[in-house]
Order: sequence, then structure tokens, then C-alpha cells
Amino acid sequence: MVFGDYIPSFNYLVIPLNQYSKQDLIEKNDELSLIFLINQLQSSSEFHDLKDIPKEYTEHLTEDTPDYLLKIIGKVIAVLLHKLNVPDEEVYEVTDQITRRKFSMMFDNFQAYDVQETRRISREEGRLEGRIEGERAGRIEGERLHLIKQVIKRIELQYSVNQIAEALLEPLDIIQPIYDIALQQGSDYDANLILDELNSKNIQ
Repeated sequence: MVFGDYIPSFNYLVIPLNQYSKQDLIEKNDELSLIFLINQLQSSSEFHDLKDIPKEYTEHLTEDTPDYLLKIIGKVIAVLLHKLNVPDEEVYEVTDQITRRKFSMMFDNFQAYDVQETRRISREEGRLEGRIEGERAGRIEGERLHLIKQVIKRIELQYSVNQIAEALLEPLDIIQPIYDIALQQGSDYDANLILDELNSKNIQ
């Protein structure tokens, strides 16, 4: 083989991670065990569970891990945290503490929220607010339409605008525009058309 001397040769070591408990990994007391501990997390909220790691464990990592290895550990853990939908600023905070040998602080300020889940909840809340607002607007429209129909009935009974306002217990400035538009329609009153014209005037 022409390029045989230049093809790297290496072996994979498959580690059955699910066979190791959290305590098993802590007892390993090395850099690889920290990566495995992070990799075992199923959600960002479980990150806080690592706060009870013995002080001796983090002290060993702080004192004995070379700088180049800290950078590698930081990059690997960043990938694992991104898989848990941890926000970028949280990931940066954790990896920064790793490279600065602040392992004991790594779990303290972590907010433990899933950015994708947070966005989903925000969208749901937005849809709910929109639906509530739509229902409220629809209810107001329904109330205005009912009032217009009541005004029309009294116009047909030859009520004056003041009499209508008094009978319906509504301010004159509410009844007057309805009354004026209705009279412009002649005797063929249409409550929906009156409502549309009122709405268009309000928009203007």
C-alpha cells in the first residue's frame, strides 16, 4: 500500500458508561471521569446534582490537570452541555471556570434551564395571550353589536337620541355615533354595517 506508512493506526475503547454509577466515577478521581459524569446527565437540571461531589475530587482536578488537558475537557463538556440545550452563556461560564481551574465553582452559579424548552414555553405563553386577547376583543365586539341592536330597536320606536341613552343607561357620546350612522342608512338598519363603520372611524 503506497500510503500505508501515513495512515494512522489506533484502537477504539468502548466504555459501557451506563454500567458506572455516579459514585463509581467519582472514585476514579480523574479528568475522564468528569467528562463521563457530565455525559450521564439527561437534562440540564441534573447539573446541580453534581454539587455534592467531594471537595477532594475537584481539588485533584484543580491541582494536577495540565493546561492543555483543561482546554480539551472544556471543549468536550461544552459539546455535552449543548446537547442538553444549555444556553451559550451558561456553557461559556462553565468552560471558563474549567480552564481557570475553578472546578469547585463550576456548579454553583449554573441556572439549569433548557433553552429550547424555555423558548417552547414562551411560544405557548404567546399563543395563550393571543387567544385570550382575541377572545376579549371578540367579547367587546359582541357587546357593541348588542348595544347597536338595542339602539336600532329604539330608533324604530321613534326614541330621540337622548331618550335612547337614558333608556340604555349609556353615555350620550357612546350612543350619538351609533344613532347618526343608523339614520344615514334610512329605514333599512344593519347592525353589522353600523359596527363596521364605527370601527373604521375608531381606526382613523
